[in-house]
Amino acid sequence: MAVPLGESGGRGIGSSRFYTPILPYLLAALAAFFAAGCFGWLRAFADSFLSWGLAFVLAEATLRFAVPLLFSESRSLPVFRRICFCARMAGTFLIFVWYFYLRVEANPYENFAPREMSIVARIDEVSRGVNDSRYGIATIISAPECAKNAKGCKMWFTVSDGKRATAPNKNFVVSQTVRFKGVLSATFPDEPKSRGFYANKPESRAFEKYLRSRFIFFKMICRVADAEIIGEAEGRFNFYEGVRSYMERSLSTFLLDGLDGSEAALTYRAMILGDKSLLTREQKKGFADTGTMHVFAISGLHVGFAAAILYGALSLFGVNWRLQPVFALPALYLYVCACGSRPSALRAFGMIAVVWVALAFSRGMRPFGALVFAAFVSVLYSPDIVFDAGFGLSYSIVAAIFVYSIPLYRYAALKTFPKVHVAETSAFGRFCKWARTYFVGAFCISVGAMFAAAPLSAHYFSYVAPMSAVYSPFFVGGAGIAVGLGVAGFALPSFISSALNTVAALVVGAMSSAAKFAAETWSGRIDFPLPSFLAAYCAVFCFLAISVCFERSKSVFLRFVLAPVSGLSIMLLSLFKNG
Repeated sequence: MAVPLGESGGRGIGSSRFYTPILPYLLAALAAFFAAGCFGWLRAFADSFLSWGLAFVLAEATLRFAVPLLFSESRSLPVFRRICFCARMAGTFLIFVWYFYLRVEANPYENFAPREMSIVARIDEVSRGVNDSRYGIATIISAPECAKNAKGCKMWFTVSDGKRATAPNKNFVVSQTVRFKGVLSATFPDEPKSRGFYANKPESRAFEKYLRSRFIFFKMICRVADAEIIGEAEGRFNFYEGVRSYMERSLSTFLLDGLDGSEAALTYRAMILGDKSLLTREQKKGFADTGTMHVFAISGLHVGFAAAILYGALSLFGVNWRLQPVFALPALYLYVCACGSRPSALRAFGMIAVVWVALAFSRGMRPFGALVFAAFVSVLYSPDIVFDAGFGLSYSIVAAIFVYSIPLYRYAALKTFPKVHVAETSAFGRFCKWARTYFVGAFCISVGAMFAAAPLSAHYFSYVAPMSAVYSPFFVGGAGIAVGLGVAGFALPSFISSALNTVAALVVGAMSSAAKFAAETWSGRIDFPLPSFLAAYCAVFCFLAISVCFERSKSVFLRFVLAPVSGLSIMLLSLFKNG
């Protein structure tokens, strides 16, 4: 994101406050994975890419060591170093293209006809759907002769008995081996099979295209009776499921009898555990149209508030700050895994863990550096994750908060705070100081998050919600209260947790009513079906890159206006080109 400038007047790549040594390699990996995923014909040259990549890296390392020794007084050394850096990045790019094809399976059947068969697969992700159905991603272990080449590929599965289904007597858990007997079909972006409330919606029509982009080439649909568990889950996943059951029971006790089984209670549980199946259609529409559905995704919001609760509890009991990560991180990881081990939550946990451990060892790692490190580890572990909507949204939003929202807050605080003349020594003055800090900061964070999320939301979900910049500060504040009370109640006696749950459920109920009211009056939702995947990510990259390049500029236009305008221009050009 930071571009090296010339010797005269410019600042180098290392002078940016957002530069970290691993950042160029992360950008090279992202570019390589995007290229490999978007241009499948490159797979035929994968071995050549590895050879050329190694040649580039070895040649650069040799020249970088030898030339300064031979020409130590040469004025062209800075130019030579830039050439070496470009050669190293080119070699890294080629190696990462090869690595992508090494880790990601190719589609074995371009035109697979639907047929009924029995498939054995290992569950990788599982979630609850409407009518207590189950859906998720599984890796195919074995298949009949007609689909034998599908072994090792990913498939999307749905286990349901229809609208009148009762609770299944099978509890599907990650890492279980399941025999699915049903209809196996291919994912065809041009032939969606969506039905129900979201039928004929742009976001439903794009779902199969999204599966293809994540290299999920098959779908399996079967009834509950036809999904047989033949291999038990690993012990740790059974333990996580037990913790989840405990959390569900803990979140279901209230002081007010009227809250038991109410919409507010179910919405509260959905928020803490990330179980959107507990939401009604009206609620989903309300939160989606206002751009606040993210309060139900177990991500940085939830993990951050849970970490704050753990930090406060350990500090209250006088635990040494160097030992706090030893006690807090296992408990935080347990919460993340009990909520389904969603990638967004694991990424947030990784970032928090890196920063917390670094502070404990006095290494002083910056949060942005931890974000880059966590992203680099994620893409190395699973290269195809770069095409996941959650990956792009979570990392781009957090990056935007660092490089855009925080500088915007500092500018806004400098311009607005001196105009408030209330004496801050009084209780009312301290409240006014806290209120203006919270609302100005929350608005700046929401603006940065909205700008980063808009192009990805337009691509993946075919709409943008600009009013989220206004609604999010209030909804995030309410979600923070609910998550904080809910997490605190897990370790407290039942009568105390019941009181906390009651307060939290009432807050969440008010949020639900506000979301539905806002969606019915004016949500500000704009249908914006951005068809180009590359345009969406180019818009995000342009937004972040310009924000970094002008981070020290005194011009308000260059710092806070040029970046979103450039990203919006890319979106509009792509939309008009494809329209």
